[in-house]
Amino acid sequence: MISASKNNIKGWRLLGTPFVFALLLLLGPLLLMLTLSFWTQDYLTLDRTFTLNNYKEALTHPVYQMLFKRSLFISLSVTFLTVLIAFPVAYYISFYGGSRKTLWIFLVTIPFWTSYLLRMFLWKVILGYNGVLNSLLLWLEFITEPLTMILYNANAVILALTHGW
Repeated sequence: MISASKNNIKGWRLLGTPFVFALLLLLGPLLLMLTLSFWTQDYLTLDRTFTLNNYKEALTHPVYQMLFKRSLFISLSVTFLTVLIAFPVAYYISFYGGSRKTLWIFLVTIPFWTSYLLRMFLWKVILGYNGVLNSLLLWLEFITEPLTMILYNANAVILALTHGW
């Protein structure tokens, strides 16, 4: 009984140190950001007087409202599409993968071996003015000049983030 108690203490000590360290690394910046949100800034000077003006402006200013709505739309769209794509794949692998489950999981995880940043930049190569998609459409003669509207918009962001997640 005594050895089990000692193992318990050793286990908590081994787990506790990284947990506290991770908690501090996550909680520290969040608390700093929360504190800064109640202060105001005038170029390089920081007024540490408590105020709710930042929140008032963020909730009432039309530009911020539009940005909140757009961000919410994009995040919900990416979530929906990711689940729509991932769930059938996971279902198939889980119930019909058979002896090849390991192979299927291996094939699904291969893209994650590439840097996330690199995968996001590749979408610019694909959707860009002189990118792969425009080149293909020009070669197939579907268009006469490259499209400028396919890269810098919400649809491109949704496509890239869905691929990333």
